[in-house]
Amino acid sequence: MAVRFPSTPLPLVEEVVTERTRTEVWQGLWDVHRMVRYYQAVHGRYQLYNRISMCALVIFGTSAFVTLWERIPDVVQPIAGLLVAGVSLWILFADYAAKSAIAHAIANQCEGIAIEWSTLFARLDSPEDFDEQLAREQLDGLKMRMRDATYRSGHANLPDNERINEQATAAATADLTASYA
Repeated sequence: MAVRFPSTPLPLVEEVVTERTRTEVWQGLWDVHRMVRYYQAVHGRYQLYNRISMCALVIFGTSAFVTLWERIPDVVQPIAGLLVAGVSLWILFADYAAKSAIAHAIANQCEGIAIEWSTLFARLDSPEDFDEQLAREQLDGLKMRMRDATYRSGHANLPDNERINEQATAAATADLTASYA
């Protein structure tokens, strides 16, 4: 989804940065704001999954459950044991805590990049100390940092979540529209 940047009426100022660069900067600013919201939501989701799975392990693995073991019919005991083993293996292989930490780190990096991207967007109309070449250099640097920040997502097996992405997109669009309109 492309989001158009707001037009800035500057009839007396000579354009020092091309329209293409302005559009790329605006699109990148919107994208980094979307990514911050996306990875914050993913972080929260994996934190919740980790808490739920740990609570299930505590409930099924405590001495209270073992005490009740004697009251459980012999037919159900193997199923209950498999349930405890299944929850333990689920926690081990799902690795929600690590996924949550990686999503949190990505969100924090994207937040820092978003601040720099906002600064770049604000400087686009400063003809006294800013030009196309400097804008392109900073834009390319921010794009590389963004790529490096989100690269870990694939290695951590963080699956894409379309619903969270749509929510993050709507929130970023609303926030930037309110800030720059």
